[in-house]
Amino acid sequence: MHKYDPTPGLPDESRDALARVLDPVDPSAFFTETFEERVYLIEREEPGRYADLVSVDVLDAFIADNQLFEGQIDATRAEPQITRDAFTLANDQIDRSALLRLYQDKATIIAPHLHSYHKPLGDFVRALEPVFSASVQTNIYLTPPGAKGFRTHYDNHDVFVLQVSGAKSWRIYDEPVGKPFRGEGFEPGVHEVGDPTDEFVLRAGDAVYIPRGMMHDADAHDEEASLHITLGLVTKTWADVVLESISKAALETDGLRRALPPGYANRDFDRGPATEQFRAFIAELAEKAELDEPLDIIAEDYLKSRTPDMAGIVRHASNPIADDQQYRADPSALYRIIEDEESEEFAVVTRGGSSEFIGTKRPAFERAMTGEPFARSDLEGIEDDDAADLIRRLLSRGLIRPL
Repeated sequence: MHKYDPTPGLPDESRDALARVLDPVDPSAFFTETFEERVYLIEREEPGRYADLVSVDVLDAFIADNQLFEGQIDATRAEPQITRDAFTLANDQIDRSALLRLYQDKATIIAPHLHSYHKPLGDFVRALEPVFSASVQTNIYLTPPGAKGFRTHYDNHDVFVLQVSGAKSWRIYDEPVGKPFRGEGFEPGVHEVGDPTDEFVLRAGDAVYIPRGMMHDADAHDEEASLHITLGLVTKTWADVVLESISKAALETDGLRRALPPGYANRDFDRGPATEQFRAFIAELAEKAELDEPLDIIAEDYLKSRTPDMAGIVRHASNPIADDQQYRADPSALYRIIEDEESEEFAVVTRGGSSEFIGTKRPAFERAMTGEPFARSDLEGIEDDDAADLIRRLLSRGLIRPL
């Protein structure tokens, strides 16, 4: 199967974020030789490598200073297992004292999606997402000394584990189902674990890539609590685009609108003719199926679901668009342009949604997004009020920033 290298053309911010994960591994080699294929351990003598992204103190403050509810904090323990009602009140609020008592009793504290609340992690995730065109989610795991958070299992998404502090001993096992789909979770007792195929220790500053479907488990060392970031890559699959393509082709196939054969549910129904008809439909769908529009739909939905960097947005929104105010496109801006050939209007799809513009604003939009500084008067070809409106809308989407 063809291997794709997404690294050419990446913005500097994304290259830097990927380097934080992979260095000294060559990114192109990772994508063409390792991605989705095998576990890859990256050992470093750099214990502070990820300390600016999160720390025990950051997690401590998040728990101590916020009123938290189910979904914002979780806890797990391999043995004996615990349930959420052990640390969750009737109104779904987290009982922080109960949570900390569980931690004292060898339970791992989990902060799911901490990047939604902690800006250094949020910036890191936003920079990585263009690399993978995936939803990159973070889970922070704080495991007490000598504890084990999970039984042996596999994840149904690829992960990078970035060790922040402490150390864990990891064991890797086989792939019982190959590449699982999103809802195809590990089932204890169904999937045979067997003996480890690899064992290693992850220390502060180290990282490991584990493709989805690869069974694993880990134990924190006795000397110190273990803190690590798991970056989960929630990807779309070829099955998603094939199903989207077939759905579109099916709308153009009249025969598929007809009812199934009368009596098809009866025990003595002859499936021979129905099998021939089914194969004919499949051949017709294969002839009509195409990639571009389905892939566009999936790409646009993906962009809209991303979280923009909204820092300073209220302050920018309340400032006037002064004649001498300079702006510049955000170098990490993610967007796609959708053109309506009949009306000559266009839409800009970006993180968090889309904005529609009349066709006469296209040259001004292109000028704004060149990466060169500009003022309102540099947006030629449109009226002054239209230029101000364009700037406001680009600011609200996080596509440009004031200088």
